[in-house]
Amino acid sequence: MDSEVKRVPSIVHVGADATLVRNAVDRSSMARGAGSVVSVGDDASAVTDLDSHPISVIVCEVESGVDRLDRIGRASPDRPCLAVVSDTSHVDAALDAGAADVFVRREDIDEETLLGRRIDALVDDCEDVASGPGSIDALIDAIDDSFYVLDTDGILRGWNRRFREVTGYTDAELKEMHAREFFTGDDRARIEAAIGDVIDSGSTVVEAELVAKDGTRTPIEYTGRLVVDADGTPRRIVGIGRDVTERRERSARLLRLRQATETITDNVPLALFEVGSEGTVLSMRGKTLSDRVQFSSASGDDIDDLFGDQPSIRDALRRGLDGEAVNRLIDLDGAIVELWLQPLLDESGAVDRVVGLALDVTEREERAKLLDQIQENAGEVIWMSTPGKESMDFITEAYADVWGRSPARLRGDPTSFVDAIHPDDRSRVEAALAEQRDTPDAYEETYRVVRPDGAVRWVHDRASGVYEDGELERIVGVASDITERKEREQELELKDRAIETAPIGIAIHDTMSATDPIVYANDEFLSLTGYDEAGLDGEQFSVLAGSGTDPERLETITSALDHDDGASSEIVLYRADGTPFWGRVDVAPVSGNESSPTHAVSFLQDITETKEHQQEIERHLTEFGSVLAEDLGVPLRNAQDQLRAAANGDEGVDIEGATRSIERAESLVEDLTEVHSFSVKSRTVSESIAQASEVSDGDDE
Repeated sequence: MDSEVKRVPSIVHVGADATLVRNAVDRSSMARGAGSVVSVGDDASAVTDLDSHPISVIVCEVESGVDRLDRIGRASPDRPCLAVVSDTSHVDAALDAGAADVFVRREDIDEETLLGRRIDALVDDCEDVASGPGSIDALIDAIDDSFYVLDTDGILRGWNRRFREVTGYTDAELKEMHAREFFTGDDRARIEAAIGDVIDSGSTVVEAELVAKDGTRTPIEYTGRLVVDADGTPRRIVGIGRDVTERRERSARLLRLRQATETITDNVPLALFEVGSEGTVLSMRGKTLSDRVQFSSASGDDIDDLFGDQPSIRDALRRGLDGEAVNRLIDLDGAIVELWLQPLLDESGAVDRVVGLALDVTEREERAKLLDQIQENAGEVIWMSTPGKESMDFITEAYADVWGRSPARLRGDPTSFVDAIHPDDRSRVEAALAEQRDTPDAYEETYRVVRPDGAVRWVHDRASGVYEDGELERIVGVASDITERKEREQELELKDRAIETAPIGIAIHDTMSATDPIVYANDEFLSLTGYDEAGLDGEQFSVLAGSGTDPERLETITSALDHDDGASSEIVLYRADGTPFWGRVDVAPVSGNESSPTHAVSFLQDITETKEHQQEIERHLTEFGSVLAEDLGVPLRNAQDQLRAAANGDEGVDIEGATRSIERAESLVEDLTEVHSFSVKSRTVSESIAQASEVSDGDDE
């Protein structure tokens, strides 16, 4: 080990004369010894030459300006600097220039002792920081609250990271801002008053809303303490600002809760009360008991006097005073009150008082009775369960009628209703029930239930969620027996299929509309007319008419539609492509639930082939008639001639020949009449004969 140990400097003096500083260090308790002081003269920048040494404090003499302090701050920003001034007017300037403390020289004080104490204080601070994990600034920045330093005028002189974050200003913008600049209105005046309070009393606490650079308002509680020098002169205000947003919100919630409790108690059928151990009322809020029992209570009233006419209440309170917790329903002349009593014990275990709550549950009990009636008499299966079907909380008696199983069994096994679902429907319903747990309002299923006796019932089941604070708590649903409706639907579907596949054209007309439009046409009607559904929808029957359509026959049809009458007609109609055809049309009105018809149905048959056959028969009959008439003409003329001769008295008349001619003619007429009966068109034989006679007479001439 070296015998000589070189003393390293811990106190650096900047100035003309280091005598005062050396003497002060000799009197100090932490930096004692002249060898611990190194003076660099007036050259403040020379401090950098000592940067590798463990400098504790720099003592700088300030005469007229703060240039030395500025240079020291640039040269050694991490070293605390103690400024020594002769004039108090230089104090603020020195502090603004970065001095950690300022010593004012005066003749009436022990300068060396007092200066030594100031140096000790700064050395002590340095050693505390050196023994920690980082610098003072790092420690202050680690504080979650806002840290600030103000001068006695309220100008901001220091701050930590949190302060900068809350205000939203940069370090450059924060420099020399006044504390009041962060506040507005009454808060600004409150902060200015708080600064005065700190200077007068040494500390203060104030709450105000800080307005950040972006306009954000944050409620903050500020604590401030005054920092003075050795002479007691105020130098700085340091403090902490704590965000009290959550505290304000908690206070506001508590206030709202208290107000809500008081409002509820004052406005709903509820009473809160306390009864002392001696049986006297300590407090009561709410009118449930006073309104129902018709009394006016005040603190100190005895329960025996208040409830003398209500032994059920008085006895319940006595049980509570004996240490028994009570919960019971009490009938007060038709009103139902639910009473809760809870005894509170003192340290010895004796009943100190009883707190009670009386709630008018008359409406609730009436609803419960109504619910029981619904459960017993509702025609629908009304149910309520937990989302996962762990429990079935409510089920009406109609479940037994539809499922053929008891509600008690379902309450014991909440998913047993699924076992009764028809096998062809079960997997679909189980999948829907799985989704029901998350989206109950979307659940709507129709399925078949097979009863134990083998009967099949159709059920339409739908559900809705019951939520509390946004959480699904229960699912309520209604399962309706729609068996009869399903049977009607199936019957209607059968009829629809019959109409749709009928081998005759069928169209339905809306006769409530002025134009009797077609609103439905089956496949055969579309096939006969050549139109598609869109082409006929909304059209009148006359859309099938054309140039060869008989107007009178068309009028027969349209008039029947207009007047809700029945009618039949054979008429020439036209397909969509213009092809004519003979159609037989029958119209019949259709009545709705009321007496007057709302629609009409028209039936259409293609009779073109029949008509053509008739016309062919008529043509052959006409030809046959002409031939027959010619055949009849000869015997008839012979008979006529013989009869005329007989009438004129001529001799040699062949009466028997005339008779045979007439008999021959009669036989031919009978044959013609029998053949003519097959003709649709009415045509008399006499007309054919007359026409043939006219032709024959013309030939004879």
